Amino acid sequence: HTLFHRHGKILEIIALRKNGLRGQAFVIFDSVSSATAALNAEQGFTFFDKDLNIEYAREKSDRVAKKDGSFVPKDRRVKRAAAAAAVEAEQAKKLKMETAAAVEPNGITVQDPSSLVKEDAAPKDAAAANDEEETKEEEATPSNILFADSLPSDCNEMMLSCLFRTYAGYKEVRIPRAGLAFIEFEEEPHATVALKALNGFKLSASDKLDLRYGKS
Repeated sequence: HTLFHRHGKILEIIALRKNGLRGQAFVIFDSVSSATAALNAEQGFTFFDKDLNIEYAREKSDRVAKKDGSFVPKDRRVKRAAAAAAVEAEQAKKLKMETAAAVEPNGITVQDPSSLVKEDAAPKDAAAANDEEETKEEEATPSNILFADSLPSDCNEMMLSCLFRTYAGYKEVRIPRAGLAFIEFEEEPHATVALKALNGFKLSASDKLDLRYGKS
């Protein structure tokens, strides 16, 4: 607690004592920015003759989920996962049956698999499809610049700077007009770390940070 509390408010520290898990702990901060500051500052710190290996948790803690209203009881999460698995299994079974129906016992195809596609499904216009693919490719191409849109009207450069400057390689925030912002890092890997950590970050009770790569 003494080591980490300087980086922000700590909600809880859970030290694991089960066999095979000794030496591990969860440090739960009240914000992603505080957790990130702690990760960047204390990574590799020598603690009781061992270097700390710090990573983000794979799942949001129940404590934080209850705080932001996204909490789902564990038994309900298990049921949802089981239901999703059952749906996938049913879809796979259906696809297998449709494929089998298109082939005779001797292995000769008697039905064109493409006939399984509904005829009333009109093909996309080629130009429109190409434009859509190019747009997706541009958005998905990693770069050292992040783009944020749909920002609340009271969001300014200082607010975003406080959020992003805890990440290595941060350079600046530019807001060309209300609702839009560009966040520049020195290298693409720096931008990627910030994107993965802060995409979806709650700026307010009703606004979330929507991040994607911008053009460098």
